[in-house]
Amino acid sequence: MSEKKKGTVMLLSGELDKALVAFLIINGFAAMGVEMKVWFTLLGVNCLKKRRGLFSRRPRYDQSREASYRNTESDFILQNIVEMLNRGGANHLPLSRLNMMGLGPSLLNRILRRKHIATLEELIHAARDLGVDFTICQICVDALATSVDDLIFPDLPVKGVTAYMKDAMNAQFNVII
Repeated sequence: MSEKKKGTVMLLSGELDKALVAFLIINGFAAMGVEMKVWFTLLGVNCLKKRRGLFSRRPRYDQSREASYRNTESDFILQNIVEMLNRGGANHLPLSRLNMMGLGPSLLNRILRRKHIATLEELIHAARDLGVDFTICQICVDALATSVDDLIFPDLPVKGVTAYMKDAMNAQFNVII
């Protein structure tokens, strides 16, 4: 009896074109029955963020819930500034090229809708429906002061690099985008 094939994808980019390719690969393999795990690091977590206004109030972080993956005692003002400027949202990511101050992603999303091609947000939800495991990198969450409550799926696990390495070593393939 053969084992179920496994794959991991590490998404570090917070750019729309790269995230689209990543989720096309993820959904393709998941639809073929491959057990997929996706790790979101650095700006890749922006794909999962709820879109917030530039000056919107954020709820206070729940210390009891976030203490396991984030050290809020060492937070400082620069993290808040980065978090305010890095608003995220799957439908509001920049393009790696031809961003044109936000016009490029808007045009691409419009083309995708017109051609009945799934948008990034739809691909993310499809992956979740296909049973793809999403994991957030602990160090990135701590460094960028991201709260799991700011994500579209607030129940995602936050794990460290050793957990990623175990997943990558047990997988038949590992892709970093």
